[in-house]
Amino acid sequence: MAAKQTTNSPATFPTVCNLCGKADTSFITKQNSFKVVQCNLCGFVYVNPRPKPTAMKDFYIDYHRNRIGDPHMWKPYMQKIFTKSANLLERLYPQKGRLLDIGCGYGFFMEEATKRGWQAEGIDLSDDCVSFTKERGQKVTLALPEDIKEKNSFDAITMFYVLEHLPDPLSTLRTVKKLLKPGGVLLLRVPHTTPIVKLLKPMKIKNKLFDPPFHLCDFSPNTIAKMLKKAGFTHSRTMIGGGTAPPRFAPRLTSALSTTTAELLYRLSRKRYLMPGVSKTTVAKKAS
Repeated sequence: MAAKQTTNSPATFPTVCNLCGKADTSFITKQNSFKVVQCNLCGFVYVNPRPKPTAMKDFYIDYHRNRIGDPHMWKPYMQKIFTKSANLLERLYPQKGRLLDIGCGYGFFMEEATKRGWQAEGIDLSDDCVSFTKERGQKVTLALPEDIKEKNSFDAITMFYVLEHLPDPLSTLRTVKKLLKPGGVLLLRVPHTTPIVKLLKPMKIKNKLFDPPFHLCDFSPNTIAKMLKKAGFTHSRTMIGGGTAPPRFAPRLTSALSTTTAELLYRLSRKRYLMPGVSKTTVAKKAS
């Protein structure tokens, strides 16, 4: 789905690096009429200038259904990631407890967590997703993390492909930390698109992999670790964590090959090598 505004539109505005607060950048590419830049000081990649919040609301009206029309197809699309993530959470927090899924979509991770003994609930900004999830018996609210007033209340918080959509991910992570109990676990899933775009650029292969203005930033293992530390989290660790299974054959095959390669290299390197260009899972803790 193409963006509705261009960088010349009055609905856009310039911004600074969300990680270090500076405005020293290098141009990476332009996609959907939006410029993507990289901070020369900390390496963070983000869209600049970006749409104003009032413009962003229009982009997300049919976001999920434009990606995958049938809500039920989101389950097989994300199932491998959900399974690996649930297994990981069980190892990190075996006593289980209360879990919040931020940006829960159609609620399929909440369903997985509930089956494993978590008291799972979710929040999302899509009326469509919230209605669908409620109809399936899950506890879900139309809300932002900032709307939740229960501090130190959750044993685990998950965010699958959410952080890259946010205009101020650092502020959201600080809010999330307040919601977690001391010793609680945060699990994130974020894309790492920049290496692929940089690889394709000299070959002049056009692509829209950054997906602006829906994605406003891109995370490397280094920048997500820096942001989590700045937000006050401890013991962050990034891993491959599985991959998606798109409905169409060619994208599904590409995803399977890249994820299998990334997982193999990760294991052979004794969990040291994180293949650039594939999405990754990161976990971090709130200090006890």
